[in-house]
Amino acid sequence: MFIFPAHRFNPDPVKADVVPRVLSGGTALSGEEDVISTDGGGRWEISYGEMDLDNIDLQRAWDAWTAHLAGGAQSVLVPILSLKTAPRPFAGSGLASPSDIYADDDVFPTEVRFASPHIVAVVGADAALRATTVEIVISQGAMIQHGVKFSIGKRGYKVGRVTARDGLSATCKISPPLREAIETGDAVNFDWPVVECRAGIGQDLASAITMGMFGTTSISFVEHITYG
Repeated sequence: MFIFPAHRFNPDPVKADVVPRVLSGGTALSGEEDVISTDGGGRWEISYGEMDLDNIDLQRAWDAWTAHLAGGAQSVLVPILSLKTAPRPFAGSGLASPSDIYADDDVFPTEVRFASPHIVAVVGADAALRATTVEIVISQGAMIQHGVKFSIGKRGYKVGRVTARDGLSATCKISPPLREAIETGDAVNFDWPVVECRAGIGQDLASAITMGMFGTTSISFVEHITYG
């Protein structure tokens, strides 16, 4: 599955979070209102703004991607772009700087990562589908804090709370619940986490180019779960 090349389009601002859907269950005579979760814990919504298309290569890449996205019918992997809040390693008196980004294709990559791994982590214990607690072991990086975002395979999660620690191993309450069962040793991606998404339906993705040279565009994605 192709990865949206956010490292080339350089969006700013970026909004990426798990958005729960709830419905009102009605209001009692006492004024208490019941709410009902309708989506099993929420789904990721990712928005990229202010992507400059100021050269021919970027304009071609954007047009190629709008064709591939097919108006929201095609699944792709979308980066969360959360390195700033990830458990990054220290170097001297500050945070270590990551290496350059490696991608296996300029327009339609299937692998995007840092040339040298920045944060290395794995699952510390098996967990079943729909589990809300996972154990993560860091072998390169810092202690996991609440609010960090990561992916396992093509599913994205964020840590709501750290409930236990043992060195660089942490037991975490996550959101949303696990989309797939995980096993001890599965890689946990804090460097360049991705979520399987489709483009939000109904967007105008045609780029407006000024003087044939300059353009700015934006796009929104919603999580789209497929299996297999």
